[in-house]
This record gives sequence, structure tokens and C-alpha cells, in this order.
Amino acid sequence: AKGGDYNAAAATFVNSFFYDGNVDTRDVEYKGLTRACSSDMKKRYAGDGNALVVILDEDDSRECLACGGVEVRKYVGAVDYESYVKSGRGGMDVEGKIIERPIVANLATARAARRKGYGKAIMGALEDICAENGFDECCLVVEARNKRAQGLYRKLGYKVIGSDAKAAALEVVDGRSRETTTKTIVMRKSLTNPGANVDTVTIGAAVLALALLSAGQQALVDALYVNFGIDLF
Repeated sequence: AKGGDYNAAAATFVNSFFYDGNVDTRDVEYKGLTRACSSDMKKRYAGDGNALVVILDEDDSRECLACGGVEVRKYVGAVDYESYVKSGRGGMDVEGKIIERPIVANLATARAARRKGYGKAIMGALEDICAENGFDECCLVVEARNKRAQGLYRKLGYKVIGSDAKAAALEVVDGRSRETTTKTIVMRKSLTNPGANVDTVTIGAAVLALALLSAGQQALVDALYVNFGIDLF
């Protein structure tokens, strides 16, 4: 990504993630969050193995339609090493368990560009970057309450490998940003073994739902989509 791309990507991410595409771009808080996000992206995605991928509007190169980045981070199993240390569990006992994992973040699609395959295209490009850098996996962290995003990732072959009940987060309330905590889920996709990406829980739920649907249990099928992101049709 180029300098201008970081600014465009930050604007799209902040607008999509914090405001769901409904923001007055003249808003002071929005501008501040966008500047901070752009600076953070430049720091996170400039190193070896890291990258920011953007899809720009053909008619306006300053407008980002979709974006996503991948950053190589240290993990202890399915727990980010920095979070591990902050929880007081760091030390010599985990030194041999630390591994490097490519983590996808800042994935966003502009509201007007949704449902056009841009998110899937960004994910594909990021997975290619992971493979080119010698990784056999691609991982990501998603909020537990974001069922629709989880549904997309499952369709792309991602499986849950861990969670964090109190992950640090930022939210916008009444036009002001504030620090908070939220439950997050860590998901992983093997880039070399497709069989490892089969989600047996989802498949089992789908088979059960299809059986119940044939018996007229549409309400349960709807509940599977709302609560678990499982879209059977």
C-alpha cells in the first residue's frame, strides 16, 4: 500500500466498523479516529511479512471500497503474546511455546460496496501473501457478537481455535470514542490442508436444520443464521 492508500483505508475502516457507514465525515471525532487508524496501519503493516491490501474506486482513487491487512504477531497457542504477558502469564515457561502467526485485521468494506465480493477478494489476496511468506495458515480475530462476519469466515474455511473473554477494544458512543473490553474469537484456516478446514459442528447443524426444515421448523433455521452465522440457503 502507498501513503495515500493508508489514509483511504483508514477512512473506510473507521466509517464501516464504528459507524456502520453512517457518519458525517466532517465530524471531529471521526477525523481523529481516522488519523489514529491511518498511523496505526502504517506501523503495523510496514514490516516484513506484513501488508495492507486495498481495492480503490476506479473513478476516484482516493476512495477505498474495501481493505484488509495482515500482520505477523507472536502467539502462545491461540493467545496473542502481548495479551498473555499483560495477564501475568508471561515468563520463561512459555518461551518455547511462542510461535509467529499471520493475523488478518482491519477488514472492512464501504457500505455502498457491500455484497459485491470485495471482502472475499481481500481475504484471498491476504491468504496469498501469507503463503508467499512461507506460512501454512492464516488467522484472524473477530468479535464474538459479529455473527455475520463469522459466517463469512466459516464459508471461506476458517475454524474457531480460541477466544478472549475480555479483549481490549474501542467503541463509539454518542459520538465519542472510549476504551472498553469485548469477547473475541480467534479463527484459523489451513493454507496447505483443506481437510483441516472442515467445520464438523457447522455441517452437523446444517444437516439437522435441513431435516427440521423439511418438517416445517423454519424458526430454528432462522435462529441458526442469527445466532451462529450459518446461512443454509
